[in-house]
Amino acid sequence: MKLKISNNNLSVLLVMVIVVSLFGTFASITYLSSNGITGFATSNVTGTTSVTVSSETSCTAVDNTIAFGTLARGAVNDSETLSDYITIENNGNSVINVSAYATEDLWDVVSNQAPNANWRIHCNTVQDGGSTTCTADYTNIPTSDGVVLSELLVPADATDLLTVGVNITVPNDETAGAKTGTIKFVCLSSE
Repeated sequence: MKLKISNNNLSVLLVMVIVVSLFGTFASITYLSSNGITGFATSNVTGTTSVTVSSETSCTAVDNTIAFGTLARGAVNDSETLSDYITIENNGNSVINVSAYATEDLWDVVSNQAPNANWRIHCNTVQDGGSTTCTADYTNIPTSDGVVLSELLVPADATDLLTVGVNITVPNDETAGAKTGTIKFVCLSSE
């Protein structure tokens, strides 16, 4: 035996199911909220998030070679004459101080080796972040405890470059041949 339900009866049943479902949901929410349930917003509230970004001290020599060419004994040459500088970039996120010292000597004759007036260094230019200093006078390159070239070099892209000039005087008693000296740049956080 087939049971037939008319469309009208089916519509009435569907509406009744929806009404009972809505009433049950409303009753449940009312009951739960009166019993101190938490976890839902009752008004406009604000939240706070916080983060601490770790400090990173880092610098790179983006242009790290100065080629002085062939020079005779007693000849003097410098970065300004060549328009060739070593460029140091503060690529960390903290303000830094930059110093330098020799790790491999430029000259073979021991009496000519650093620190002496035959190999000198200075801060040529620095992008100023407001209080950045630049030691503009040529200073003998030390072999330890580097000479401070710049202080308070900021990490912002528009103000994070330091150009370093080098001055050499070929000693009168230096042996002939190709010479290479290595300068180590030390970047320390000033914060």
